[in-house]
Order: sequence, then structure tokens, then C-alpha cells
Amino acid sequence: MFATGCLMSAATAFRTGVGCLELWYERAPSLLALGVESWDATESAGRAQAEFRDELIAMARSSSEIALRELRRGVDDLDSFTRPDEEPARQDSRLCKTKQ
Repeated sequence: MFATGCLMSAATAFRTGVGCLELWYERAPSLLALGVESWDATESAGRAQAEFRDELIAMARSSSEIALRELRRGVDDLDSFTRPDEEPARQDSRLCKTKQ
């Protein structure tokens, strides 16, 4: 079971990394453009800085959503792969039997 847990952890980390890399690949060009614009000494630098901040925080939120989704998926996978095939034995509702 330890090996399964390690394998599930590695798969979860891989999926999380790929998801975050895809997010950065999609949004990094616009973020870089805003970053360059915010460093220029123009009138729009203040607006670009505000947009850069908002976009950066949005990326951080999206990254955390990806990580949480993949962690939940990893826990579900671990549960399903380590669950025994047979039904668990039914326990008696009375833990202590007394003579009457």
C-alpha cells in the first residue's frame, strides 16, 4: 500500500505541475506585456501596474484551484485503488452482549 500511495502522490504532483504549466503558458504573454508596459514612463503605466497585479493574483488563484482539484482527485484515486474488493464485514450494533 505504501508503494501505491507514493505512486498516487507522484501522479498527483505531475498532474498539478502540468496544469499549472498550461495556465502559465496561456497567460504569461499578456502578463509579460503588462509588466513591460508598467515599467514604461507613460501615462498608462499606473493602469498597467494595476492590471498586472490583478492578473497575477488571478493566476495565483487559478493555480491554487488546479492544485486543490488535483489533490482531491489524488485522494479519490488512492481511495479507489486501495479499497478492498469485498464488502467489509458487518459489525454487530451491540458491542457488549448481556444475558437476560
